[in-house]
Parts: sequence; structure tokens; C-alpha cells
Amino acid sequence: MISISHTLRKLTRQIEPAFYIAPSFVVMAVILIYPLGYSLWLSFHRWTLRTFKQGIPFIGFENYQQLFSNPEFWNSLRITFTFVFLAITIEFVLGMGLALLLNHDLKAKGLIRSFILLPMMCTNVVIGLTWRLLFNYEFGIINYYLTQLGFGPVEWLSSPKIALWSVILVDVWNTTSFVALMLLAGLQSLPEEPFEAARIDGANSVQTFFYLTLPLLRQTILVALLWRLIDTFRIFDVVYLLTAGGPARSTETVSIYIYRYGFQAFNLGFASAASYMMIVIMLLIAGILARAIGRSETV
Repeated sequence: MISISHTLRKLTRQIEPAFYIAPSFVVMAVILIYPLGYSLWLSFHRWTLRTFKQGIPFIGFENYQQLFSNPEFWNSLRITFTFVFLAITIEFVLGMGLALLLNHDLKAKGLIRSFILLPMMCTNVVIGLTWRLLFNYEFGIINYYLTQLGFGPVEWLSSPKIALWSVILVDVWNTTSFVALMLLAGLQSLPEEPFEAARIDGANSVQTFFYLTLPLLRQTILVALLWRLIDTFRIFDVVYLLTAGGPARSTETVSIYIYRYGFQAFNLGFASAASYMMIVIMLLIAGILARAIGRSETV
């Protein structure tokens, strides 16, 4: 009898932690697992606003076949990759410059860091609406000062050749400070001995940066790139508020493309298929970067 009660107490202690974390798993299942599972189920069915009352028939991979044969999807994918590559490249270059600058002993360094953090304190909705006013062709303050300097007004958001660059400019303004802070944290954690040895050997600042700083910062750089890749690839609110994917779909990212089919055309089956293709692409790229981070830790 004693052994049975002892076994029960031991079993209770073992499963007790599960009772504490069970509510968290229930919440995750409700707000994450169920929507993902339902959208995956929808991607193999036809659900449109006009026909869903008659039923939601199973159509297999038809939504995916239509997606791959749709040139608008490939155009949105091309725009998304272009946006991600250009935005992250510019943010990394500017962020590295700011991090190297702040890594030195400067006067009012704390004040400079506070100013750098200001864009991160604004919500994306406020940022999108503010920059939309700044980019306004007739009444925007940017075109006003360009006119005062003798330049003509620029169609920042209405020209297919310039609109994507305008969106990239807003994203760079918004998130360069985040990249700079991550790189600054990495710089301040680097050991001093290799840099002292490099100075003794006569290495200049350029050689020290390319042969010491960058290799030692490899893991921090990969983490920053992974974070920014996920955040940039799924960007929606800023682009929607600035251009809504226009003009002529020149800024239509994959998120805007999915929104157009899911919440404007109400073709939820097709939109779910596009969403899962977006998730698969993100997971593949994130997996490659995550493996690179793991290799850098073992080295």
C-alpha cells in the first residue's frame, strides 16, 4: 500500500509541470495551430463567396496549380525578393556604419542612441500614414523642398519606377536602428586580444575590419539577417498604407497579393494556397540561415 502511494506521488510530481503549461498549449492551439490547420485544409478546397453556401468541394492541388500558372504570383514573388534584398542590404550597410560609430567613445553617445531608437517607437500604421503625407505629390513636404531647390516634384508613390524605392526608403528608415543595435551589441561583446595583436602586427583599420571584425561578428550578422528576412518577407501594413500594391502592381508583395485574393476577391482556398507557399519559402530560407548560425557556433 505504501509503495502504491509512493508511486502515485512520484507520478504526480512528474506530470505536475504539464498542468502548469497546459493552458499555454491550449491558447497556442486555439490561436495558432487551428488557423494553420484550417487554412491548410482550405488550400485543397474551393471556397468562394458566391459558391460556399452550396458546399466547399475538395479539388486537390488545383489551387496550387492555378497559383503556379498565375503570372501575377510570380511577379509578386519577384517584387518581394527584390524588396527584401535591397532593403536588407541597405539596412545592413547603414546599420554597420552606425554600430561602428557608436562603438567608439563619443560625447553624448547615450543621446545619439536615443535618437536612433525613435523610429522603432512608432507603429507601422503611423509610419505608413506619415510617409504617405510626406510623399504626397502636390502637398508633401519633400516635394516642397525639392521645388524650392529648383528640382521638379517627384511622383514618389504614383510612378511604377519609383514607388518600390519609396517603400524601401521607408523600411530602411524604420528598421536600420534595429540592425545597428544588434550589430553594436555584437561589437561590444568581441574580445580585445585579437584586435590588440592586429595593431601590434601593423594591421590598418580596413584590414582589421575585414579580417577580424566581420568574421567574429558572423553569428550576430546571421541572426540579424534572419530576423530582418522574416520581418521583411511578410511585410504588409506599410506597403498597403503607402501604395496598396500599386501603381500597376509594381509594389505588390506576396502579402498584398494574398490579401487581394483572400479579402477582396474572397477566394479563400486560392489565398490559403498562396499563404502556404509563402510559408514554405520563408521556412526554406530561414532554415538555411539557421544552419549557417549553427555552423558558426561550432566553429
